[in-house]
Amino acid sequence: MRVVSFSIPAWFPSYDAQVPQQAQLTEQESAVFLCLATGASNAELAAELQLSVSTVKFHVVNIRAKLGGISRLQACLLAALARQDVTVSGGGAAAAPR
Repeated sequence: MRVVSFSIPAWFPSYDAQVPQQAQLTEQESAVFLCLATGASNAELAAELQLSVSTVKFHVVNIRAKLGGISRLQACLLAALARQDVTVSGGGAAAAPR
């Protein structure tokens, strides 16, 4: 299993003060995370990633927990920031989905 790191900006609010500045997401979690930037529903994410809706829900719950118990909206905002960094830098840990 490949693990992908995403940086969390120091200014970003979190419910858990113990959250590290790097979130360690699995490869599938990172794919779901980057797709969250579109604001798509779980069903739309499942169709795009060819996963079941329950698998997407499972990953979203894990992502939110690993990012300090943030809301889905906050996760979408972080995903947009991460996606922008991946697209702008041309590299990074994961490619931005279409």
